Amino acid sequence: MAIRGFFRRTAVLVATAATAATLLSACGSDNQVPLRVSSDGTVSMRVAAQVYAKALARTGVWVDVTDEVAGDRRLLERAAEGEVDLFPAFTGDLLTTLTPAPTAVTGDDVATAVNRALPQGVTIGDPASVSNRRQLVVAESLIGTSGLADLSDCAVLPAGLPLVTTGVLTSEERRSFEVCRFGSIVDQQSPAQVLAAVRDSRALGTLTGLEAAGTLVGQDTVVAVRSADAGPMAEDLVPVFRSGSIGKSQMKALSRVAGELTSADVVAMSERVANGADPAVVASEWVSTHGV
Repeated sequence: MAIRGFFRRTAVLVATAATAATLLSACGSDNQVPLRVSSDGTVSMRVAAQVYAKALARTGVWVDVTDEVAGDRRLLERAAEGEVDLFPAFTGDLLTTLTPAPTAVTGDDVATAVNRALPQGVTIGDPASVSNRRQLVVAESLIGTSGLADLSDCAVLPAGLPLVTTGVLTSEERRSFEVCRFGSIVDQQSPAQVLAAVRDSRALGTLTGLEAAGTLVGQDTVVAVRSADAGPMAEDLVPVFRSGSIGKSQMKALSRVAGELTSADVVAMSERVANGADPAVVASEWVSTHGV
């Protein structure tokens, strides 16, 4: 009888231990739900996504990074549906996606308008010092002879100069540069072609903020003209995230990134990735170096 009682007690203990192990395993599984970070798949946004992801991972959360071949609209839809927790974007692009005819221009106004238009439960974090706002670029010699100091004074430049630009100007960008009284528009040019056309003072040019940060460094023949408040819409890099997915520690991590990350950083990291480097490794090095 004593032996049978012993086995019964042993069986109960084993069953109890198995149940406890199952519960612990389940709890561990719950804790392993990843924070899903995504991007639109472009090199600069893959880099930004990895920077945010590495900073968030340092707070102790498990972060899973995937790249979408989709624009901000699809990423916003996925965030609203709970399929993506965070992705990087430029504020002007977001506002254009969310609003049919946006009027905000300055960084603060654009960010405010974006937050008002975002789906419920989705918000944006602090902007980094990374701007992709399109800029007017002119020859340094033309600045010297005209005294041009600001885009709002662009009418002091000779009228009718062609405007050479990368990509295709949006209607909002075109209106912003009309003060320059440019002639024909030559679009879809590379940054190097824009600089070559502008250097002899026979043309004006435009580059995005990241293009300017990458091509104007180390040379003094072409300069970017400071934009007035009426200039092209602000394009500041921000994290877009689901409010319920980001806690206080994660918010602090995102704010630290905002305080450290610059356009030059994104350009340098993007160049490395374009040349074959792993964006996760490149971002990890940046996060470690900057103590984010």
